Amino acid sequence: MRNQLRPVLAALLALVFPGLGHLALRRWGRALLWHLTIVGGGVALFALYDVEPVDPLADPAALTAAVPTDVTLPIVLLSALSALDAYLVGRAEAMRRRAASADGDEGPGGVQSPPPAAATGEDGETVEVACPNCGKEVDADLDFCHWCTEPLPWAESDAR
Repeated sequence: MRNQLRPVLAALLALVFPGLGHLALRRWGRALLWHLTIVGGGVALFALYDVEPVDPLADPAALTAAVPTDVTLPIVLLSALSALDAYLVGRAEAMRRRAASADGDEGPGGVQSPPPAAATGEDGETVEVACPNCGKEVDADLDFCHWCTEPLPWAESDAR
């Protein structure tokens, strides 16, 4: 259920503040890119059209009269595109996780069994395995991936 709400939450956060929805999805580069695009584009448009600064707390009605449509429309369009991108990225991630959990080998009770490499090597060293979420190598003895902070499936089976 949580994975189904993440795309909607990311889209809403992207509408509230540029890049925030992508931060919630842990897409750091995309978040920075969207934030810089929307804020930088807004600053450029305000400078291009010589919009005078208005204090919205002193006179809220003056804010809508002071900002021309040629400035407002591109900023709203970019914000909507950012929210759409956050939603699509979140939905793709949720579908990828759902497919990965369906394809994974599950042990008794629907719990994923530890990977065969999650043991100690010949020298007593801990073998490293790939995280099923981000794909980066992690120590098999850990309960979570230190790269993406997601719990590892074999850690959940140890807790029971």
